[in-house]
Amino acid sequence: MSFFAPVSTPVLAEGYTPVLRRAFDHARRIGNYALVQAAVQLLAFTSGILLVRWLPQREYAYFTIANAMQATLMLLADIGISTGLISIGGRVWHDRHRFGELIKTGVAVRRRLAAVAIVVVTPILYAMLSKNGASSIDIVFLIVLVLIGFTFQLSIDVFSVVPRLHSDIRRIQTIDFTCAVFRLLLILGLIYVFSSAGLAVAIATATFLLQYLLLRSYAGKVVDLNARENPEDRREIMRLIKNLAASAVFYCFQGQITVFLISFFARHAGSVAEVGALGRLAMIFTVLMNMMTNIFVPAFARSHEKRKLALLYVLIVGGVLLFSAAVLAGAAFFPDQFLFVLGNRYAHLHRELLLMVAGAVVSALSGALWLLNASKVWVTGSWFYIPLTLATQAALIPFTDFSSVAGVLTFNLISLLPGLVVNLALGYRGFRSLVSAVG
Repeated sequence: MSFFAPVSTPVLAEGYTPVLRRAFDHARRIGNYALVQAAVQLLAFTSGILLVRWLPQREYAYFTIANAMQATLMLLADIGISTGLISIGGRVWHDRHRFGELIKTGVAVRRRLAAVAIVVVTPILYAMLSKNGASSIDIVFLIVLVLIGFTFQLSIDVFSVVPRLHSDIRRIQTIDFTCAVFRLLLILGLIYVFSSAGLAVAIATATFLLQYLLLRSYAGKVVDLNARENPEDRREIMRLIKNLAASAVFYCFQGQITVFLISFFARHAGSVAEVGALGRLAMIFTVLMNMMTNIFVPAFARSHEKRKLALLYVLIVGGVLLFSAAVLAGAAFFPDQFLFVLGNRYAHLHRELLLMVAGAVVSALSGALWLLNASKVWVTGSWFYIPLTLATQAALIPFTDFSSVAGVLTFNLISLLPGLVVNLALGYRGFRSLVSAVG
């Protein structure tokens, strides 16, 4: 059985053993995916850098806040749902009708959570924009655009599970590449003429619409989208929501803590823009996390043999560590080269760059461990990182200057460490439970 996809075994080339042939197949598929994904992220990175360079700092600050709040909305609307879709989908993906029931149930539950998320987040978004000098008209316009994009994202994340569990990597790549090109073309055609945060958010919303249409069209061909909701799936997803609610709600705000803090405590909107611009450089980890989401985690979810699971776990986590170490070393030894792409307005952020990348490294490693643990529902007790993080942050408050970018980024970096420790513990306990079950 293949580690990474349920593919049929081709005729073996002369001189190759079956094991070696499978290894070459895996390496080829991962290499092809990495190359295309790198191209996609290069396009996305270029789009982001164009926004950093062309938008005035105040407008880029508004765009950063809108982006952060849209991410918060998505996390609040996803408590336990993605975990349930991957976990249940790993068992039913081959059944068109049964998989359709799961997708239908996931969309329905997500919409209910979305209504709550909108009520909670919208006033916070209004306050953050107002605090940084946005006019009432601009605030209303940005909120409307964020909510429209959010409605498309609700279904995008559910439908994206279909090609992932079917290991249709080529389709995933085609959709990602098409959307990246579409967004870049819109930016090149519009943003230089009309440089505003509203236009930047509108371009992102248009891209979400295209992604939604492409994913829904694909899903309609391989699953039964007319299937009814499945009560058992709903119960299992609701059980996961109850188990994950506290940690997920905490994480959704914790994940945007740098933007929250700098928005409310900074002396001017330029500090918000600096945090947002540095965050663009952390996009280099998007390639890694997309490979985790689309290749490695589904393979880990489908695998049920203890030794294979252990090997996959070590290989995946080891790969994340090596990649992270290389990026961190680059930021430490070549900061000018990293900052050059952001333009002269951000060229002085040497210390801040290293702090941002270090935080992205810890976040990527913790996120990779969480994705692996969640795919096997090794999540019991995950809430424990909340008191650990709060205790860490309480200890840091007297020593942190929240009005400076460096102070906020240092606070964020240290705050991420308890989550990393807890995810390591969850993985260790998950493998111990497998040993106990076998014994």
